[in-house]
Amino acid sequence: MTDNSNLNRRNFLRGIAAGAVGAGVLLDEMRAEAQAQPAANAQAAAKPATAEQLTGAPVNIAVIGLGPRGREILTSLARVGPVANVVSICDKFSAPVFVKRAAAVVPKATFVDDYRKVLADKNVQAVFIATPTHLHKQIALDAVAAGKHVYCEAPLAHTIEDARAIAQAGKGAKVVFQSGLQNRCNLQALHVGRFIHSTQIGRMTTARAQWHSKSSWRTANPSAEREAELNWRLKRATSTGLPGEVGIHQLDTASWYLKSRPVSVSGFGGVMLYKDGRDVPDTVHCLIEYPNDVRMSYDATLTNSFDGAYELFMGTDAAIILRDQRAWMFKEADAGQLGWEVFARKDEMAIGDVGAGSGVKLATGIALVADATKQLALGKQPGQVGTDVTRTSLYQAVEGFLKSCQKGERISPKEPTKENPNPPLVPGPVEGFEATVVAIKTNEAVLSGNKINFEAGWFTL
Repeated sequence: MTDNSNLNRRNFLRGIAAGAVGAGVLLDEMRAEAQAQPAANAQAAAKPATAEQLTGAPVNIAVIGLGPRGREILTSLARVGPVANVVSICDKFSAPVFVKRAAAVVPKATFVDDYRKVLADKNVQAVFIATPTHLHKQIALDAVAAGKHVYCEAPLAHTIEDARAIAQAGKGAKVVFQSGLQNRCNLQALHVGRFIHSTQIGRMTTARAQWHSKSSWRTANPSAEREAELNWRLKRATSTGLPGEVGIHQLDTASWYLKSRPVSVSGFGGVMLYKDGRDVPDTVHCLIEYPNDVRMSYDATLTNSFDGAYELFMGTDAAIILRDQRAWMFKEADAGQLGWEVFARKDEMAIGDVGAGSGVKLATGIALVADATKQLALGKQPGQVGTDVTRTSLYQAVEGFLKSCQKGERISPKEPTKENPNPPLVPGPVEGFEATVVAIKTNEAVLSGNKINFEAGWFTL
């Protein structure tokens, strides 16, 4: 990780003009963000706008795995528009209600119960692999060998060995291989990354992230055999637990922003609520150490939904918090002026602290709005500018994959500009593999209660 903490704040605009963030573009964005009103954001959240649809040649798609995640992907594909031509949906479980839910989203698609039939169909150009994590390997390897573009959900696999095999195949393929690290395709997350990478928050000192959602993860089924298959996330033999099945996205965001792999991880967890025979914890706590003594605390639970999910990065001058499609910066009182604050809009954010009789505590921060300048250029009125809540991280990841399929190579989810001619590409096999290694080892630390030091060899492809 490059330490830019010595960058003089008074020389900020000059420094970023020569670096990854152009001063002119940043100032333009601040002006645009300043014109967007909080009321417009609330109105948009209450009544979502229709996301822009892709144009160009249609991509013939198959979705393999029709569980909740597969159906989320199908919903995003349906919203992308005619470019996403879903011709086949596949799941080995052919119960009418299961298939009916998926078919309702893409009624013109043909259902098949064997992924090999999908790969044998020359009409299929690209596949989304949304099966349980432990079933990814063979499907991914066969899909690459069949010459299909591949989107493989994260984590790539439930073991490092399987993930390495998938990544090696994806890295050596002539087709597009995209890992499902959806945060890296989220323009809001990319926007926040520009502020962090340009040392807007000063020297990074600590980070925190959480994911709270009350859900048992258990699915009932009349067939004992099928119920066991559906509840693969509850067994250590087939699941990477909360750190892998959920936390991988937040852990990867930290590694991406910090531009480094973790040094070590400590963790612990347990089954705090769902005493139903599972051996995967429903609550976990982790401490991940990065270079330069930066540590990130992470916790996730299925027992309570309070305060949802977020990623928080704190530095000597400011903190930035990212909550899916919204983000705020909170400056320290002793931080110097950077020259753009006058353009910035201030928003209130609930911080989850309930005071006696006062309700949820609110803090006022600088709203960081992705693509405000572009939205104005496309004809939006200033009061309408804000994050489009319909463009979820998954939607943007799906969109990026389809654009890559159209071009025949991985592209950036963000269009190049003069100031940033080489924005990061959609996540490929290497990014997916490294994130999977971190997630698997974090889960191992939770299960063992021990500290694990990361070894360079684990990341070798």
